[in-house]
Amino acid sequence: QKHPKAADFAARMDGWEGISELLAKLWVSASDTSQASRLQKSQVCDKVLRICVEQMAKPGGCPAHTASLVAVAEAACRGYLTAMPQPAPLYLEKILYHLLRNTAGRGSGDACWRVADLLRARLLTYRPGQAPSKDFTAIVHSSFSVLWRGADTLAEPDRPQEEGRAVLSIRLRALRFLLLLEEDGEALLPLQPPFFTSQTAQQAAAAAALYEAQGFLGTTSSSVNSFGDPLSLLEAGVQLSQVLAESACPAGTPFSQAAAALGMAAEASEQFLRVLAESCQLIVSSLGEYAKRSKQWPFGREDVLSFCAFTEGHCRVLHRLLERVSSGSVYLGSNEGVLCHAKHMAGGARAEGDGRQLDREREGSFSLHHIFNIRLSLVAVSCTFKLAYIFYNQNLHEEASSVCELLCKWLQTADAYACPDIPPERLHKCFRLQVESYRKLGRLERALACVVQWLAALQGQIGELLAEPISLWVRVKTDAAKQGAEELRLRTLKEGLEGHSLDAETLVTVLFAELKAYKTVRADTGQERYNVLCDLLEICSEESGRLHERAIGLTELAQVLCYHSYAQQTDCSSLDSIQEALRLLELVPRSTQNRDRLLDDQAQALLWLYICTLESKLEQVGGERDQRARAQGLMNLGDFEPNDLNYEGRLLENRFLYDGISFNLVTETALSKSLDDAFALWKQLLATPGVPAVRSPEQTVASLHLLAALYKLMAKPLQAMETYLLVRALCSALGDSLGMASALCQLTKLLFQLECPSYAQLFLEEMESCLQNADSSNDSYLLLQQTCLLLRSQLCCVEKGLTLLLEVLQNPALQKSTKVWYLLRAHVLQLVAVYLSLPAARLSLKLRQQIFVQGWKSPKTALVEAQKLFRSITLLLMGSDVLGCQKTAADVQFVDYGDNLLLKWQVLADTLACSEHLVALLSRLEVVCKAKAFCLEAVKLAVKLQATRWCTSFLVLKAQLELQQNELELSHFDLQQALFLLESDAGEQKGQMKILPRKGKPEGKKPRDSISEPLREEEAFLKGPALEFVATVSGLEKADALTASPELKPERRKRLAFLTHPAACLCRLCSDLALSALCLRWLLSCAQGELAAGSTAEGLGLIHEVLPRCAAVATRFAAVLRDKLWGGSVGRDLPALQLLDNLVATGYAALALQSLASPRPAEELQEELQMGLTTLASCSPHLPSLEVSRASLLLTKATAAVCRLASKHDSSLDGVFASSQNCQLPMLTPMEPKVVPPIIIQPVTVPCTPHQKACPLAKAHAALGPRTPFTIFSESSPLAGKSRHPRAPKVLQKVKSRLKVTFSDDSDMEDPEAGPTPTATRKTSCARKALPAKSVGSQASSLGFGGQSSTAQPRRGAPRKRVEERELLRTIEEEEKVEEKLEISFEVLRASEEEEGAPGELGYPRNWWGGLSCLRAALSSCCPHCCHQSQGPSASVPPHVSSLDTVLELLKDAFNCISHCPPGALYSQLCQLLALAMGNQDPLLTAYLLSESVSITTRHQLLSIIHRKIHKEKKSAGDVAEQLRGLSLQDGSMAQRSHHLIELERLFMFSSTGLGSEERDSFQTQLQQIPSGVTVCMLTLVSIQPGSVGDTLLLARLEKGTTPVNIRIPTALAKAPLRSVLSDFDAIQKEQKEANSCMDKREWWLRRSELDRRMKSLIETLETQVLGCWRGALIPTVPQPGLAEEATHLHTQLCQCGWRDSDPTLLKVVLNAASLLGPHDVQALAFSLCPAQPRKAQLLLQEAVEKWRACATQTGGSLVLVLDKHLQKLPWESMACLKAVPVTRLPSLRFLVSYSLAQESGSVLSRGVNPSSTFYVLNPHSNLLGTEERFRGWFESEPGWRGVTGAVPRPEQMQAALLEHDLYIYAGHGAGARLLDGQTIARLDCRAVALLFGCSSAALAVRGSLEGSGIVLKYIMAGCPFVLGNLWDVTDREIDRYAQALLQGWLRGGSGAPLLSYVTQARQAPKLKYLVGAAPVAYGLPVCLQ
Repeated sequence: QKHPKAADFAARMDGWEGISELLAKLWVSASDTSQASRLQKSQVCDKVLRICVEQMAKPGGCPAHTASLVAVAEAACRGYLTAMPQPAPLYLEKILYHLLRNTAGRGSGDACWRVADLLRARLLTYRPGQAPSKDFTAIVHSSFSVLWRGADTLAEPDRPQEEGRAVLSIRLRALRFLLLLEEDGEALLPLQPPFFTSQTAQQAAAAAALYEAQGFLGTTSSSVNSFGDPLSLLEAGVQLSQVLAESACPAGTPFSQAAAALGMAAEASEQFLRVLAESCQLIVSSLGEYAKRSKQWPFGREDVLSFCAFTEGHCRVLHRLLERVSSGSVYLGSNEGVLCHAKHMAGGARAEGDGRQLDREREGSFSLHHIFNIRLSLVAVSCTFKLAYIFYNQNLHEEASSVCELLCKWLQTADAYACPDIPPERLHKCFRLQVESYRKLGRLERALACVVQWLAALQGQIGELLAEPISLWVRVKTDAAKQGAEELRLRTLKEGLEGHSLDAETLVTVLFAELKAYKTVRADTGQERYNVLCDLLEICSEESGRLHERAIGLTELAQVLCYHSYAQQTDCSSLDSIQEALRLLELVPRSTQNRDRLLDDQAQALLWLYICTLESKLEQVGGERDQRARAQGLMNLGDFEPNDLNYEGRLLENRFLYDGISFNLVTETALSKSLDDAFALWKQLLATPGVPAVRSPEQTVASLHLLAALYKLMAKPLQAMETYLLVRALCSALGDSLGMASALCQLTKLLFQLECPSYAQLFLEEMESCLQNADSSNDSYLLLQQTCLLLRSQLCCVEKGLTLLLEVLQNPALQKSTKVWYLLRAHVLQLVAVYLSLPAARLSLKLRQQIFVQGWKSPKTALVEAQKLFRSITLLLMGSDVLGCQKTAADVQFVDYGDNLLLKWQVLADTLACSEHLVALLSRLEVVCKAKAFCLEAVKLAVKLQATRWCTSFLVLKAQLELQQNELELSHFDLQQALFLLESDAGEQKGQMKILPRKGKPEGKKPRDSISEPLREEEAFLKGPALEFVATVSGLEKADALTASPELKPERRKRLAFLTHPAACLCRLCSDLALSALCLRWLLSCAQGELAAGSTAEGLGLIHEVLPRCAAVATRFAAVLRDKLWGGSVGRDLPALQLLDNLVATGYAALALQSLASPRPAEELQEELQMGLTTLASCSPHLPSLEVSRASLLLTKATAAVCRLASKHDSSLDGVFASSQNCQLPMLTPMEPKVVPPIIIQPVTVPCTPHQKACPLAKAHAALGPRTPFTIFSESSPLAGKSRHPRAPKVLQKVKSRLKVTFSDDSDMEDPEAGPTPTATRKTSCARKALPAKSVGSQASSLGFGGQSSTAQPRRGAPRKRVEERELLRTIEEEEKVEEKLEISFEVLRASEEEEGAPGELGYPRNWWGGLSCLRAALSSCCPHCCHQSQGPSASVPPHVSSLDTVLELLKDAFNCISHCPPGALYSQLCQLLALAMGNQDPLLTAYLLSESVSITTRHQLLSIIHRKIHKEKKSAGDVAEQLRGLSLQDGSMAQRSHHLIELERLFMFSSTGLGSEERDSFQTQLQQIPSGVTVCMLTLVSIQPGSVGDTLLLARLEKGTTPVNIRIPTALAKAPLRSVLSDFDAIQKEQKEANSCMDKREWWLRRSELDRRMKSLIETLETQVLGCWRGALIPTVPQPGLAEEATHLHTQLCQCGWRDSDPTLLKVVLNAASLLGPHDVQALAFSLCPAQPRKAQLLLQEAVEKWRACATQTGGSLVLVLDKHLQKLPWESMACLKAVPVTRLPSLRFLVSYSLAQESGSVLSRGVNPSSTFYVLNPHSNLLGTEERFRGWFESEPGWRGVTGAVPRPEQMQAALLEHDLYIYAGHGAGARLLDGQTIARLDCRAVALLFGCSSAALAVRGSLEGSGIVLKYIMAGCPFVLGNLWDVTDREIDRYAQALLQGWLRGGSGAPLLSYVTQARQAPKLKYLVGAAPVAYGLPVCLQ
């Protein structure tokens, strides 16, 4: 059902038919609840409501039309709420109010009440605090006023006599709105006439009075003696109300009538006096309400006398009542009436000068005179206070202060506090009101004097009652500080009380109370506290004998000096002060009376000793860091690189990161000794039950919370839990349920962190019990309640827990803008991330969708948002300095007040914990660069906090990140830094200092201490060892290649001795849970490093030692935890401590994956796999890395099963998967021609990405050089194998310079072709020579399954130990045996060929893969589990299908474990193996799996960007909704963008249901979205061994409306295995860089020319040897009549020859490329498709190919290549078969679909490129002068072009270039990442076509096992339609030739000129047409000129 459009709404509203039609459509629309239509529905309903308001405002209109409009509005309101269940606060209510107002104006009562009920129902949905109180109150009052004022119009009476009753009814119904304010609204003044505390009750009384007056006053006569006067008073009240409502004069008549009615009241009875007094309330109430609404006095001067007469009469009546009632039951309302009249008289006097005088005379002579004549009593005090309060409430502060002054003087004189009949609280109110009145008047000095007067009035009770006056003193001082009154701010109470002769003991008590009050103020009161402490320490000198008080004062002084600098007033520091306090406390005599207090004060001092020490080190570390940053400055400017491949890593580089690590476990122990001592003292204090006799139990509770938070920050969870147990005990003794709940909450959190849910449940239940008994009105109750729900959600099973989580997530309180609620929101998001991490088996799609609705789609986005919240709170609390961020002008400083002290340490601990989870998650997802950024920030924070354990944890994490990037040296270096933290020693001491503080003003915020000059040698010696100069692990030095000494044999790597300790060891590492866990993590990381470096035995040995130790540690500390929490209760069960389960899972996964590459018995492997899976099954399901480890184990199990199948059936690994293919599709190499091929590429194991250097830090640290199987980015590493390509001749006796010599290749004087061509015609060896012994292990398996492959690789660094040498020798022997077997296999093959006959007759072609025996021989070395080699006839029998089904099930289970949030490498491996095993059984699912196997990390990054954009859109939409006040209709552009982002997010999201029909259907939909004429070819390289490069190429061809074609091309035993091609490509790139250093120009040209020829040969090899007969699959389909019929006919014929495929699509592809197929290609196809009858099939194929070659037409359509990380660096576009084909690249199929989602009329993909809308950046770094000279004149002369030449453009210009132009040209180094970084680009919505002519501008850096990363992907993520860049580094002149040819040809091509055609043509422009010409490639889709 389509939603009704809003265009013709207004027209439809004019008639009933249109309204009825619209109403019906709205009802139908409301029933549509699909998520896609909600946004559109809400917009439609919003517009309908607004037009209803407009229509209702039009004059006229019949009642039926009005009712119809209301019906439409009701339907629209319901529809809006259906679409948006949680609209913006009060947005809808404001529209409904306008509708109510306009409906009331029409006078239709029924319609009005329908709208009123709708509005009130909406207002009832808001809880207190959920909506802005000001707006809520305004809507309620306005709605009430509309109905109250319109009562006469809306009554619609049938009979006039009932009109009054109808009006009364309407007004009473209107009062329902006021009732909405009663629950939380402030009550009116006590006893204010009329005597109601409720405004609603007052209005109801007024309505009733008016009703009665209208009904009966008119018939009243003077003959009624008893009620004539009261009725006259009521009539006067009614008249006065009318006068006030109409602001009419005169008003004297009502007052005169009232005064006359009161004239005869002197002799009346008490009952009649009460009636008169109550009747006067109507007049008083009307006058009072008017005074509140208006500040103008409406009466003239002549009315004042009448008003005074009424006042006198009213007062007379009240005093008669006072005289007649007993003193014990004083009628307080009468006094209130007197004082109220005085208030009105004062109000009248404001407007009339003589009235003011009259008011003052009456006030003094009548009211106060009569009251003060009464004896001192509660009545007198209450009445006078109420009079003053009425003045104060009416902003008559002068009058209020005058009344209070008289009263307070009277109270002080009469010693009122000594009167037992008057509660002190009543007296406090009087003094408080006096002070507040002076505060309002701005007379702060007088206010302070009043506080002193108050304290003096307390006299003997000052010790018990000083809290409130001291509090007001502090508030006034705070006002003085805000106003800049420094003199008042510096004043202390000691100075104020000097004239009142207080004894020293009392004065000390007062000053301590003042100090305590300052600490509760939410502002910076350091100055005030410092001055008070100066007074205290002066009184409490050591000579006075008050040692205890002085020690307390010194502790407080230390707290002030810790965060404020008073260097000019005192020479002592905070540490000096606190140490002196501890010394004095030791001198205080002990007694039973002061025991508790002394223990508490000592503990407080010890706590602050730790805090002051930590804060001083924070300042010192921060100052050193800033100094290093300044020294570092522009250190990277000299390391300018020609490309941007390492730029992102260089941004994270920090050469001084480790310099701040001058601490370790020993120093941590010394530093934390004060904390441990404080804990011991508090434990001793609270050992006995009851409340201890301490200074302040609340302060003790706060200090214990602080102690626990510091333990948590130090990563000491057990000590923190013990501290919270003390808090619980103390709060229980105090009866503080909320305090107990808070301690139990933190205790439960710590138990969850330790993965101990059984104990957590017990404490959580106790917390819930405490909350049931707590005060729900307390501010912290709601926070604790929501936290309790969150913890319960964490504990419960999935469904119930998710319900609780959503309840917390949807609570409006969670949006409160306070730090504690921000903190809770961050914890909520952390739990959201845990739920989203659950696999589909644990969290169903239905439940997951409930979280999706809240806006969170992945654990990564939720956890990143939580981290942002923690960072925000940290910045809000402490400023940017603590995180090392760039300071801003508005940067804040930490203010030590209230909860900030506790919150600071809590937030820092939570920030570090969240960072640890986030880094681990990003590491699993392989978003390594971002993970490294978070990790480095956390390391800096941990170093600054000197948090040894956190620093160690993050260093281990960083080592793992470096290991993922294959940076083995950096990984080892980080582990050595962590080892230093765990093992080294240091210490320091400091002497005593005299403390003499002086009062005064500070210089400002406490500045950071400057870095002092280093001590002279003798001073440093005398001072002793300082912590700062502990010998840390030295950084890796950059060796000078020319001057460095020969590298010595490295020392044996240091290892932790942790594993050699007994299980019950009492050392620091073994007896601490957190340290034991850190040691185990460190050891596991070391093991992984050893495995990566090739030290298999050491790595596996470490893992085998770590796993059992994990179990021992968990068992030991489970008992420790029980003893800590339950006091050694033997009867309680041990908890299941699951803290190390993640570590165990990771260890088993590492064992499993390594088993694929190391020779081990199959039984042992199966045992380990089963043990690992069993262990994981017993783990908690929410552990983050659990599913990744399970998937790794299942993958290993599946791989082992494949190997067993291959061994059992004597088949190759390729043969195992062959059963899944409907046809055998190997690439058959044609029969060997007589002419020797021009190139044979010798294979090496691991390819390298061109010109991708290691990070500069790694380059600097190259001296360490551990053994590594990879040579990623290492420019100095030797080649993995020598290429068979001829090389340029080396000129002897020439010295090479270390300086890079760059010849500009613009010189044409020396043509490279003119020189000799060295060894250009060197003949290559035969096929057997292409398979030397060293390469067999890598080539034998077409899937790359080679355990011996690593031995053939070059390794950097030190030689291995003797044991490793023996292993290496054994490996070489095995390889020699393999070579012998290969030779035998070739002999067997040759013999079989001779038996079968000559080539071309019967049998297979001559080089048919070397036979199965060859593969079996290779398998014996590559697969340790396939040891059984059968030579019988069963070798050709394929494995049983059901066995392969078992493998499929294992792979599917592994896929389902991680598909919802997959790690890149593991997920890619699973998808590829699944595709391989699936084969052609389900072509659609196989193609889906191949599509899923690429760009996984890129999808993760893009999903984060999309989430960020959606979040910003929602936020901006919410702001707009809040700002809308008018009724204008809004356009839908924002809605369209939001819808597009949601669709984009849905497209790139990972599967939440695993591998099933939903994914298959979704992929089918994606195929239908491929643009017509576009062919997508996905090429992936498959290896069965994770982390290795295989040789099996999988090709999937996708087209719209066509079944996917999947082709498997094994290349292992071909002349050019793909692994060899990749290695040779890396060699060319490496030699190109070496050639650039050549000093001789001729040699430079010769070497590059030779490299150009090798690149040409490599490209030809790609086409002819690698793709061979299947290269036609890359050719887009050309619509040709009869092609489908011919393919169908040929399919029928081939099926008769044995072909098993039922779909002729493959044959259609073959015939489409008939022009490319030669006889050898046709022969290879025949043997592939129909091995049973190949010759017949060959004849049929040849006939069909010849027929369609003759009919070949011009190629049409375009090709999109999707390449995996290994293949993306090869120049596929330069193959001859693709020269006429428009070719672009994309990271995956989803990106192609995303372009079709974003197709708009304004996109360049649809309208073309406007060449005049161009922005260029030319030579931005001013170091390509030749390029600038060639292009500057041309670019500047082009009409409409704008740009920057020879200078760095501003970031705003760069963003505008991509957002506002059609074409962006960059001619500089790299891709311009230095001008605009990749993160910024990815977040844009790019419009421009980008032509990036810099070096490696389209290259993707592949680091370790990670996906390729490069800035070109950022352009694609930003939606850039087309990006042209270079795959490798190029020279300036050559690429300038290319750029010139491309731009001139294309821009002059005219309208519709396709860019890709000129991209291909321009490849001929450079002299080196392959080394440079093949470098440019395009990403995106084809574009044309406009």
